[in-house]
Amino acid sequence: MKKILMGVLCLSTLLCGCTKNKDIQIDDKKVGQVKLKFDHIVGAKKLVLNDGTYSNNSNETFNIYILKYFVSNIKFTKTNGEVFTIPKEESFFLINASQSESLQPTLNIPEGEYQTLEFNLGVDSLTNTLPVEKRAGVLDVATNGMYWDWNSGYIHFKIEGTSAASPNASKSYKYHIGFFGGYETRTVNNNRVIKIDLTKAGISKVQENLSSDIHLMVDIGKVFDGPNSMSIATTPMVMHSGPHSDIADNYATMFTHDHTHNFQKIANNEK
Repeated sequence: MKKILMGVLCLSTLLCGCTKNKDIQIDDKKVGQVKLKFDHIVGAKKLVLNDGTYSNNSNETFNIYILKYFVSNIKFTKTNGEVFTIPKEESFFLINASQSESLQPTLNIPEGEYQTLEFNLGVDSLTNTLPVEKRAGVLDVATNGMYWDWNSGYIHFKIEGTSAASPNASKSYKYHIGFFGGYETRTVNNNRVIKIDLTKAGISKVQENLSSDIHLMVDIGKVFDGPNSMSIATTPMVMHSGPHSDIADNYATMFTHDHTHNFQKIANNEK
């Protein structure tokens, strides 16, 4: 019995010795990397553009062939309550499900332990009203198909697909959600602020020359089955009219923190 107990104790000691327990020394004058990984799902299924078939709570089957949305105005809150805001000019990303490289935005932030991630889904009013010549990269109004020339504003969120439930001859559905508050005439604002608590599934521990990878599950099914039920048969197209704010309230609920991988090596092409 004593031999068995000693063996268990030795095994326990060995396992504990193999456990990764990295105490970090924080120097907020140094900078590390954070990578946001957006993994798209629809309910319990992985999103597969064009080929995947999904269903909503209205018992409608559908597929998705376009999915794009803006992520911007990113902030991180440390465990001591200190907030770090990504400089605005570095804080705009277009997540495009058809482009894998867009699904992992990379940011540089001061070393530290961060418990909250916050970002805006959409493009804020100040950016929407900048002179067009000052909008570069993903904000270039001539690219990406995410700008309404006729309404002078960005499309925050775009989803398109087909469904047998659609009354359209092409069986298509399209939800293009814009509106930022308006220029001279007041409109609704369909920007939504997303706040994610990292403490339950792993805070972000940022260290110089290493990456903290925050994995987010994004359930696109919430577009139809969020706080507001959306039926494709009833509402196959939403743009400047229709329940666009209801859909905005729905897409605000898509994001869940799955886990965080800290102390990841940075590939040479990321440096």
